[in-house]
Amino acid sequence: METSFLLAIGASFLVAGFVKGVVGLGLPTVGMGTLTLLMPPVQAAALLIVPSMVTNVWQLVAGPGLHALLQRLWPMLAAVMAGTLAGGTVLPTDSGTWAVVALGLALMLYALAGLFSLQLR
Repeated sequence: METSFLLAIGASFLVAGFVKGVVGLGLPTVGMGTLTLLMPPVQAAALLIVPSMVTNVWQLVAGPGLHALLQRLWPMLAAVMAGTLAGGTVLPTDSGTWAVVALGLALMLYALAGLFSLQLR
């Protein structure tokens, strides 16, 4: 890999971390948006797996009781798992154009939900 490409990836993570600290949007959301400017979405998602897992495990260990958390969030976790399995069967391996459009729409909806302080009960 070229040095400029590695620097661009590092800058993407730096921007994502800065935005997370200032605005509160998740690092994977901002990182995915910026990394897909440099590479296909499949590669960007692969790069984000390790940092996402590390931060999620860190928050799990540092946070309050796991049992209470699972009791409250199990419907969402089940839906995320079902969506991931469904998406994995539908998403093409070559990350076609429609995958990029779908990713852009999902990121815009996420940003709008944050902008309008959408809160689900």
